[in-house]
Amino acid sequence: MVADHDDQIPPGGVGTVTVTLDAKKARGKNITKTVTVFSNDPENPEYKLSIKGTILEILETRPLALKLQGLAGGDLSNSFTFTAGSPLDVEIVEIKSRGSLLDIGELEEVIVGREWNLSLTAKANARPALIKEKLVMEVLTSDGEERTLDFLVQVDHRPRIVLQPKQNLKFLNRETSKLLGGGEPLEKSILVTGGDKTVEFEVTGVLLDPKIADAFQTRIEVVSPQKSYRVWVTLSEYQSKPTVLGKLKIQTNDKVRSEISVWVMGQFRQAAKKTSR
Repeated sequence: MVADHDDQIPPGGVGTVTVTLDAKKARGKNITKTVTVFSNDPENPEYKLSIKGTILEILETRPLALKLQGLAGGDLSNSFTFTAGSPLDVEIVEIKSRGSLLDIGELEEVIVGREWNLSLTAKANARPALIKEKLVMEVLTSDGEERTLDFLVQVDHRPRIVLQPKQNLKFLNRETSKLLGGGEPLEKSILVTGGDKTVEFEVTGVLLDPKIADAFQTRIEVVSPQKSYRVWVTLSEYQSKPTVLGKLKIQTNDKVRSEISVWVMGQFRQAAKKTSR
């Protein structure tokens, strides 16, 4: 926001404060701003002006957020409505994407100059990803102005197969130290489920990196056939190395996510050796 003002006001005169607001940088529709005015008036050297206003969008969207969402591995599509947000009628001259991610469908004019429907499609992505891309519209408004409007489109390729926990498996020293006294084997598990109820798959195997294959053992538990599985990782013996770290690969028959990797770590802080003098 930028403010300008009269430098001098004669006795009994009227001064003007002009405030300019960049609507592109403002957030929200209803705006309230405060301007502090300073003067050499000894009785009232400073006072505040409260400025309120409403920003009218050239085009408004329904829904408000432009979002394409679905499982990774397939195209994502959605239809959005654009309506004139001010008394100005609008002619949409051109629609384009700033990137290569979006395919723009045919624009349907529902009410001339006031409302349109537009379909957008995002190309398939094999891996989960949240991507943002700008949709650009060149428009001509009924006041004769040519305008460029930007709309942010969020593309959410959700994972087809979900792991819980998402983080790596860690067998920390406070846990592994129990094995020194002949404690029970330690077990941790990963729940493997579909990204939504339409996903059907099987966990077909589990592979451990050779460098951790001797330290850990694995087994697969069927929680719900074609829907949910649990992969168990067992640590039975205390290891001679301070840290054991490697990848565990979960294999599935899913056409998109046939293999998912997580890190497995074990901490084994060796007791300090006493030295004789």
